[in-house]
Amino acid sequence: MEKIIFEKREVHGKKNKQLISNGNVPSVVYNSKGDSTNIQITVSQASKIAREATSTTILDAQLGEKSMKVVVKEIDVNPFTDQIRHIAFFEIDESKEMVFTIPFQITGIAPAVKNNLGVLVEVLNSIDVRCKLSDLVPYIEVDISTLEHPGQSISVNEIGVPKGMELLNEELATATVVTVTEMQAEEIIEPVVEEGAEVEGEEAAEGEGEAVEESTAEE
Repeated sequence: MEKIIFEKREVHGKKNKQLISNGNVPSVVYNSKGDSTNIQITVSQASKIAREATSTTILDAQLGEKSMKVVVKEIDVNPFTDQIRHIAFFEIDESKEMVFTIPFQITGIAPAVKNNLGVLVEVLNSIDVRCKLSDLVPYIEVDISTLEHPGQSISVNEIGVPKGMELLNEELATATVVTVTEMQAEEIIEPVVEEGAEVEGEEAAEGEGEAVEESTAEE
């Protein structure tokens, strides 16, 4: 993705609507020192970021004469119009560790699913880790080719986190990432026949029987 141009933003609050109508999106960029700078970017840049950027996408940005690397922390979208209302960025200090949300990426084919023995369920789609930019990876692979039977699963500690990363929440070390559950058998519902009611086929059979008896009597 090409370099994102940040411009300092002078308008705030309700005046942001006017900013949006003029083709810009109000935004903010934070840093590790706790400082924040109100900025704006073009709608076209904002739309491309919303389409292509993930929580681990490193963006090159320019604010005046300062170049910086940033990640997207939050995108606020109008739920009724899908219009982007605000984007929050975080400036990366390459010498320090920071928290990233790393998604899991499923690879391989589970034999249990291939053989129609079970259904694959993704329980956890990402984890938060602490690391430096140099150790950041875009995703963590989860190979499901070992899942041969329903009830089998893969946990975070079985996958492990890449070198240089530290799991932010140690309690998630034993958390399940994917599992295979048994397929639910379809229930066959028998038609309910009220007592005393006759089935059409039975009526037809009885009618045929009566016709035979009458024919025999006539003969």
